Amino acid sequence: MQNPGLRTNLHLRYWVMPVLVLVLFMSMYFSGLKWAQEIICPKVDWELGIVENVQILILLMITIISIMGVFKKRLWIEKSAFILLAVFSLFVFLEEIDYGNHFLKYFNGQENTIFSDLTGKLNFHNEGNNAKLFKRTIYPLMGLLFIVAPLIAVRIKNKFVRYLIPGRWFVITAGITILSYLVPRFLVDFHILKDGGFGVNIGEFSEMMIYYIFFLYLYEIIFEKVCT
Repeated sequence: MQNPGLRTNLHLRYWVMPVLVLVLFMSMYFSGLKWAQEIICPKVDWELGIVENVQILILLMITIISIMGVFKKRLWIEKSAFILLAVFSLFVFLEEIDYGNHFLKYFNGQENTIFSDLTGKLNFHNEGNNAKLFKRTIYPLMGLLFIVAPLIAVRIKNKFVRYLIPGRWFVITAGITILSYLVPRFLVDFHILKDGGFGVNIGEFSEMMIYYIFFLYLYEIIFEKVCT
């Protein structure tokens, strides 16, 4: 029988906490209250709001646990993978903050960063169709990894593949991630509630969940699984 304390922890991790955070943030966003909407999506720059900063925090946590994974795991292939993940997550973190641009703009009134001085751009992901290409790649990957794979895991015989497949709890978190995009989009597109300021960037709620589910996945791999 599963430990009741562990089961409670799993509920909190995989659905209770993300649902509570999303309900709180969306309620504030659609409330029509200026102070609440300013916390979620400031008019001066929505990237300074709490949703964007939670994303940044999760990305920083992903970078940290990836580095921890380098030292915790014993196999060279795992160590190499976590080195790459640490570098990649740091890159995504820097992309999310435009290499510090929106903080510099808000606090110092200047927009130049080392990255913009070298490249003439704020970031890579908003250039051309890069953002769309990224989303079209990541969404199918998430569907396979967090929904399909856990449901067919019992049929997989290869131990290494089984090791990489997340637990069934991830199906719930993946469902919440999908809803975190569909619900605000539905409310805005069908004029049920007035948009709180994100506009075309209404997918910020789901982006927060995408980072969170990958954090959960890495946490499970690093601290709760052993490759045999």
